[in-house]
Amino acid sequence: MSSVGRKIFIGILIFVGLMLAVWIGSAAYSGWQGYKWQKQTDAFQESLRRPYREDTYGGKTPEETWAMFLAALREGNVDLASKYFVVEKQEEWRGRLEVIIRDNLETALNNYSTFSVEKGIEDDKAYYYIKMPFDKSESGYIFSPVIFRFNLYSKIWKIAVL
Repeated sequence: MSSVGRKIFIGILIFVGLMLAVWIGSAAYSGWQGYKWQKQTDAFQESLRRPYREDTYGGKTPEETWAMFLAALREGNVDLASKYFVVEKQEEWRGRLEVIIRDNLETALNNYSTFSVEKGIEDDKAYYYIKMPFDKSESGYIFSPVIFRFNLYSKIWKIAVL
């Protein structure tokens, strides 16, 4: 092989080697970016799960959670009573419970004490009703739903709707 042919051959090899290096580098960079994105996503998802994992306020059954909620309400402990609600509604209910305790705690306790099961448990939800006196209904009562949700992380029941 002549020296010119050899130079062309070496030039082609260098060019192919550079192209291969660029291709491998690009694939490695994309893989690294994907890895970093996945780590960030995992950390974000864990930050969303953490409050549910750390939530220990509730009972093994909806009835037990309800009893704990009423006990905290009777004591006037708004912070504790609000912790029996699902994590995302605790702040909202803290404010509502302050008003209930301030304005009409006895009426609320009387109404909430007539808790009765009208439907059962389905998957991670439990449907119950509170039978409350109400003058304008035909039977003299209205039924207010209470829906509980099961916290899969801490294995306790929480009040979702009241």
